[in-house]
Amino acid sequence: MSPTGTTTAELLHEGRCTVPLSRPAAAALDDVYAEAQRFFSQAEDVKLAHGSADFNFGYRPYGRQYSVTPDRPDENASFTYWAGDPATVPQHRAPTVTGFLRALHTYWEVVTETAETVLADLAGHYGRTEPLPFRTSSYLEINWYLPDSERDLLQDRHEDGHLFTLATSDGPGLELEIDGQMCTCNREPGTLLVMPGSVLTAMTDRQIPPLYHQVRNYHLPRRTTVLLLVNPPLDRPVAPYAGDPEGFDAASLARHSGSMFGLPPAPVLDAVDRP
Repeated sequence: MSPTGTTTAELLHEGRCTVPLSRPAAAALDDVYAEAQRFFSQAEDVKLAHGSADFNFGYRPYGRQYSVTPDRPDENASFTYWAGDPATVPQHRAPTVTGFLRALHTYWEVVTETAETVLADLAGHYGRTEPLPFRTSSYLEINWYLPDSERDLLQDRHEDGHLFTLATSDGPGLELEIDGQMCTCNREPGTLLVMPGSVLTAMTDRQIPPLYHQVRNYHLPRRTTVLLLVNPPLDRPVAPYAGDPEGFDAASLARHSGSMFGLPPAPVLDAVDRP
């Protein structure tokens, strides 16, 4: 487990690390799992009413996202909660989604504190005076896996295409690429896995490679993943932590990384970072 001040060292040395899940975060996470079950158990037309036309916000049905090729969609539906703002979700005041959004917002408030700690450690390591603002450009993603899939992999090998992901799940299946081999993730209980993405790789002049991973099918009756996907600001230039800043554009990388999964460009929300 990585105490404060060592996450960057572990990312550089191991390519991944874990951070403690605080008691408030653990309690909020339990509520997210419970409310996710209620939300995703509703009729498809009810859930679709809470998704945007471009599938950036709220509910994203099965078949809209893939890890490698469109003919092998990820075996899950998703829900995205951007920037800690429930108003980004269509019909966010409807009773069919308010409980879920309350749980997501509570978890957002505590898990973004963990992201702030990771970013502060990166800033300190690379001689930055302030950590990157991230809240208006980042989002929670809840993945609800199909219980009846017959595929060996519920998600194919991929990296997330962000700065990093804070990941946890209520069931086994995650496999990480370590020394060229896919290995079962043995994350300690009560922790979040920090998975670097290709934007962080670019920001560190390839010092921290992206963590490739996949999800194996254990034929569980239920599997839910809760992710905080952390981006740099999307509305202005961001200098890299290391390497030549000439022509570097982290915002463009982050905005368009979803195209490799069949997703539209990431939205630019408010210019002022939310607290």
